[in-house]
Amino acid sequence: MVNFSTKGKLLCILILAFLFLFSACSKYRYKASADRETLQIIKEKSSMVPGMLKDFSIEETKEYDPYRDLPEYIESDPAFGLGGEPEKFYSISLEKALEIAINKNREYLTKKESVYLSALSLSLERYYYGPIFTSKHSATVTQKATEISVPSEYTNMLEAFKRAIPSIQSLTGASAQLLNEYHSILKQAGDIAGWTESGVVTVDNQSLASSLKHGVSILFLGGGRLAIQLTNNFLRFLSGGTTESAQSVLSASFTQPLWRGRGRLVSAENLTQAERNVLYDLRDFTRYRQEFVVDICKSYFSVLQQRDIVKNNYQSYLNFKKSFERESAFAQEGRKTLTEIGRIQQALLTAEDTWINSLRRYKESLDEFKITLGLSTDSPIMLDPKELERIKESGVAHPKLPVEDAVEIALVTRLDLYNQRDSIEDALRKIKVAENALKPGLDLVFEASVSNRGKTNFESLDPRRGSYSGGINLDIPFSQKERRNAYRISLINYERAKRDLSLAEDKVKMDVRTAWRNLEQARRNYEIALQSVELSKRRVEEQNLLAELGRATALDLVDAQNDLTRAQNNLTSALVSHYLAKLDFWKNIGILYVKENGQWEEIKDVY
Repeated sequence: MVNFSTKGKLLCILILAFLFLFSACSKYRYKASADRETLQIIKEKSSMVPGMLKDFSIEETKEYDPYRDLPEYIESDPAFGLGGEPEKFYSISLEKALEIAINKNREYLTKKESVYLSALSLSLERYYYGPIFTSKHSATVTQKATEISVPSEYTNMLEAFKRAIPSIQSLTGASAQLLNEYHSILKQAGDIAGWTESGVVTVDNQSLASSLKHGVSILFLGGGRLAIQLTNNFLRFLSGGTTESAQSVLSASFTQPLWRGRGRLVSAENLTQAERNVLYDLRDFTRYRQEFVVDICKSYFSVLQQRDIVKNNYQSYLNFKKSFERESAFAQEGRKTLTEIGRIQQALLTAEDTWINSLRRYKESLDEFKITLGLSTDSPIMLDPKELERIKESGVAHPKLPVEDAVEIALVTRLDLYNQRDSIEDALRKIKVAENALKPGLDLVFEASVSNRGKTNFESLDPRRGSYSGGINLDIPFSQKERRNAYRISLINYERAKRDLSLAEDKVKMDVRTAWRNLEQARRNYEIALQSVELSKRRVEEQNLLAELGRATALDLVDAQNDLTRAQNNLTSALVSHYLAKLDFWKNIGILYVKENGQWEEIKDVY
């Protein structure tokens, strides 16, 4: 007989080893399977969304190095050194900044994961409408201790004597009655002496029971459901007499709604909505990418603009310093008063303070931009000053697209409007689903079961020994308040969806017109700033010439220099504002198409 404890331990070890190996091998397979199916869904849906990424993935590229092949830049400009040693940085162009942002920006990666999760949910809804196979196995080894009553040795002797009476009678010729009376006397004597009391023996009974269930269920788009299951049950007693019993059962059931829940529109509502949700999320993500690129550009040029302000303020400080030295020389000759020297000196201190404060703001804005890119604030990077110079060299390229034409384009191309329009279709569909839910339930049901004892193979099942049934289930609910409320809510949601679309269209029109006005204002501000810089330069030159002759006043000199600094800063601000307003204009129209690397396609046929 097999020892139960040893057998149980061995079985547990085998089961645990199998589960460990299965888990270790399957977790990577499950991840790969989920990615393959989900990314395929995104790929097939992306073809319906203009501007959507072609190669979508949420896996972070481990070998991606944001500093790879970046040119080095030695900061030797005294405007940024405050007298310290020259610093070494990696110079990042606008194109490189966009590339880093789409690979490292935390919010951007979270948005991509949201799209993935939406498609992952759709894969589950699709799974419900395919064949779903199940297989369950169970095995149980049971040991049960049973107490059995055992006759005493004296009782066994009496039983043997009783069975031998006929033989004794034939051999000795003694009377059978006499022998039976003698047996009775012996039994009574044994009862009095306690020799006939039975003993108790503990017997271990061991059994093995196993169950094997294989099944498949299919949910049809029309609402019907088919379920098939094959069950094998087996029982074997391992001790106390080895016996076996087995049973096989094949069962099937089919249910088809005939009224409530009938039809693809109703039964597949969750699948339909999941399909549309993925499309909506892809549109939202594509729209988000447009906004994301514009925001990165705004942050990028905001830092460069702050850097340009530092240079202008430093140059203003140097000019005031030069003026102070010159005026001090005139004062020693008695040609300037202490009041005029004091005014120049005060302007010099103010210019120095303004320069130092602008340098602090520049470094803070650079740290904030590092976080925006997804880099550490310790990253030794700086933005390429040539990007701002390229904008200055190209000047202002102003689109000649009429504002009303831009509005019409936006109403056709804006992806968020597509979602709003489709939400009305969703609301209409949900009204029909809610209407169907108010109907009584009427289901057609078929069930069949075939079993056979003594054998466990499928071929041994005999359909003639089966049980078959069919019928109709009717559900007439007397309380419809929950479904009534759901129906009324669907009607209200439909009206809301129509109002939301109207509001969204008005907001798009407002966004386009606002962006167009900002663009026009930025162009005019640039023209004014350009004239202001030229005028301020002539004033400074004139005041410097007068100062060389000793005829300039301190007030005029300070005012001219301050006006030139402000005009230069305003010119840079106006130039950057126009560049960003143009990007914002294309974004609001909906024609800013972003490439895989974060760059956008230039629009050249509207100038």
